[in-house]
Amino acid sequence: MRGFVCIENDWMNDSLVPSVLRRVRATLERWTQEGQLVSAAALQLNLVHLKTAAWVLCLLNMAHVLVFALVLGSTDPVRTQWANGVAWAHATMAALMLGMGAMARQGLRHHATPRHVRRLPDITALAVLAWAVALTLVDQAVTTNISPYLNACAGVAIVLLLPPLRALVLFTLAWALLAWGLGLVSTDPATLLTNRVNAATASVLAMMVSVLLWRKYTQTELLQRALADTNQVLKQQRAELETLATRDPLTGLLNRREFLHQAEQECARAQRDHSPLSLLMMDLDHFKTINDRFGHPVGDAVLRHVARLMTQSVRQTDRVARFGGEEFMVLLPNTDAASAHVLADKLRRTLIHTPTPWPQTGAGHDIPITTSIGLICQPAGQNHSLDLLLARVDQALYRAKTQGRNRVEEMAAPASDDSVINN
Repeated sequence: MRGFVCIENDWMNDSLVPSVLRRVRATLERWTQEGQLVSAAALQLNLVHLKTAAWVLCLLNMAHVLVFALVLGSTDPVRTQWANGVAWAHATMAALMLGMGAMARQGLRHHATPRHVRRLPDITALAVLAWAVALTLVDQAVTTNISPYLNACAGVAIVLLLPPLRALVLFTLAWALLAWGLGLVSTDPATLLTNRVNAATASVLAMMVSVLLWRKYTQTELLQRALADTNQVLKQQRAELETLATRDPLTGLLNRREFLHQAEQECARAQRDHSPLSLLMMDLDHFKTINDRFGHPVGDAVLRHVARLMTQSVRQTDRVARFGGEEFMVLLPNTDAASAHVLADKLRRTLIHTPTPWPQTGAGHDIPITTSIGLICQPAGQNHSLDLLLARVDQALYRAKTQGRNRVEEMAAPASDDSVINN
């Protein structure tokens, strides 16, 4: 049985303790890495807290100064000296808080936080705890309580966000300083032991609260950043989906479905505003020959080149779409027939004078392009369906192609929608 116990103890020492230590080390390393990620944001929040807390503490300190220096009076020299010491301590802290608050406001006003402001939360915590230790020692002249130290520990833990290691160091140093000081001023061993234990308990509790608040803030901040990143990714994905749903993947122009949707809206607006509306339908001449001679990659390059030229030639309010194959549509809101004809001829001449560059076609020759264009205009005050306008502009394009290509043909809008059916 003894041998079994020894073996079990050896196993505990060899496997359990190192495993626990590894986990603790891994946890501390993870906390350190996460703390570094949120340190800048935590500093900004600490400065905000300090800016507000400084004024509150300054007012409380000045109230103590009034009570102990002006109100409280005594004929006992010991009590008088104690009251003066407390008053001076609170006056010193009031001045210190004003300085800390001013530096916090300075740090918040600057985009890049000055170096001396980055350590302001640590310096403030150390100063408050040291002041609380001094005030507690002064109080021992007339009382045995350690309320100033207890209040300071709670205030520092709640107001300031401190990384766990800094909190451990600060509260440990503060307790050690108080325990040493109490040993100098206390005469009753029982009271000394009680105050030391109570101070240690307050320090441990304050450190625990500080660690919990820091971890809560760290997790919340990292979660908010992760959510922000996720929302940004979702926003980009939604934009990509909208592009896929509304744009032609080859040319980047509106696709047929989206063009028809926007054209319906523009037709309705033109009818409400009694404004003219024009449509252009373009078809690249002999495009099949380009594909057969040079291949589809060259044909795709021609389509992208034409789309780019069209986009550069129209207004921002116009709608340009790839309607299918080598067919393109241009919707011209608030445009009469004469203006639409000018634009159509401009597009035709632009394609003639801007061939598609493609060095691989041989000897660096570019690929010439011509286009046939059909035009229809709905005059101001007339109301026609989009289907009718599309049918008429298709007829105009057919006329342009049958009459020799590389030209603009215009069809007049019918008097009513029924007339196109009768035709």
